[in-house]
Amino acid sequence: MKLLNKYKLIGAVAFLVLFSSCERDFDELNTDPNSPISVPPENLLTNALFNLTYSYWDRDLNFEFGELMVQHMAQNEYTEEQNYNFAQANFDFRWGNLYAGWDVTSAPQGGMYDLVAARQLIEEDETIPADIKANKLAVIDIFRSFSFQMVTDLWGNVPYSQAFQPSEYPAPAYDNQADIYAGMISTVTVAVNSIDVSADGFASGDILFDGNMADWRNFGNALLLRMGMRISEANSTLAQSTVSTALGASLPSSDVMFIFDGANQDLANPFYQDRVISTRDDFRISEILVNQMLSNNDPRLAMYASPAPGGTDIIGMPYGLNDGGAFALKNGTSDIHENIENNPTAPAYLISIAEIEFFRAEAIARGWVSGSAQAAYESAITASMNQWGVDVAAAAAYLTEPDVAYDATSLATELESIAEQKWVALYTNGVEAYAEWRRLDFPTLAPGSGAFESSIPLRMLYPVTEDGTNGGNLDAAGPNTLSTAVWWDK
Repeated sequence: MKLLNKYKLIGAVAFLVLFSSCERDFDELNTDPNSPISVPPENLLTNALFNLTYSYWDRDLNFEFGELMVQHMAQNEYTEEQNYNFAQANFDFRWGNLYAGWDVTSAPQGGMYDLVAARQLIEEDETIPADIKANKLAVIDIFRSFSFQMVTDLWGNVPYSQAFQPSEYPAPAYDNQADIYAGMISTVTVAVNSIDVSADGFASGDILFDGNMADWRNFGNALLLRMGMRISEANSTLAQSTVSTALGASLPSSDVMFIFDGANQDLANPFYQDRVISTRDDFRISEILVNQMLSNNDPRLAMYASPAPGGTDIIGMPYGLNDGGAFALKNGTSDIHENIENNPTAPAYLISIAEIEFFRAEAIARGWVSGSAQAAYESAITASMNQWGVDVAAAAAYLTEPDVAYDATSLATELESIAEQKWVALYTNGVEAYAEWRRLDFPTLAPGSGAFESSIPLRMLYPVTEDGTNGGNLDAAGPNTLSTAVWWDK
């Protein structure tokens, strides 16, 4: 994977140094992102790849929402999020950051708009050879769909067909999630099939795959696998065809990782920025996850968390306490491991081999493709062990634990085995863990003692900004409640 220190390729473009984890100032650079004049598509791609990946892995979406909803982590103070004390305004930044643009009341901007602008520039450039143009457009369509899946999985129905066209649709209609998924699957399928791996893609600006079109094709197929499986309970026909095609195609041979830049603190891993740069210390590994891992002698626990102060044991924080109760236990419970929090170049996993193999196991269990579901399941766990640096003998021993052994009694028990182990493996990837927990319904989780809601939220709230700028379409989108399940969550 191409590292962010490759910014030297385009270091002459001054706006790249303006990235930060909290704000971006694009006004002097590009007041109309839909008609950029001086910003080349390569730089727009760089900006989009960084910003959208950062949002995927950032505090706001990842560990202050996703990781808390699936109870991988618990808060040790400021416990509003783990107790579901949410108001609409809490989601304004999340919506604007990831999707609508940094300042939704003025010129639209941000990662999604950069991809739209880059696509327009490439389409209009008649000097680009047809095969290279097709490859560049495929890159943009694949990554935009990766980001759009994140948006719709968190909110459900959102603007899609009319999105990012502010001149034509200043108040875009909300599409049903079923239509969004059909659209994303179609877009990525066309993109993957249009790639010519013998031709060039982006010669610069591609800070994910360094212009390697085989890697982009494989990532696109992995994304189709994830999309297809996500709708397994909502549209089994489309799910099966999408998943079986993806599993029959070329897939990544290693974890798809985005490596952050350790030389520039503004470009460092979000966990590092939160803990080291901002000196925040709000999270502990949860007692629920620790107990699950201890009961199965899971060797990854030593990589997930550090021993509690003054001892050698890893002690989880009870989930869902109020501020006082959590703070009282703060200094006696285990912190997130330093390799996760204190490493500025720790990667964001866009999709891992473990995820791919868990999907394969599920597809076999459902009868969608041939093979051994148990073998794929064990391969998934082994891949997760490799991801976290567990040695071969310890990984093999874990597979023999009674509660880890694959239960092939029925489809229901097979899915439970897969879901339980996927939940453990997706630690630190809150956005994906939250989606898969809602889809598969395991492990069984419940709100903590301080919860403001009777059940764990099933989606994010639409923000206050949409009330003011797109209220009519928002009202037609459906109930704006935390307990409203998204379409695929059956």
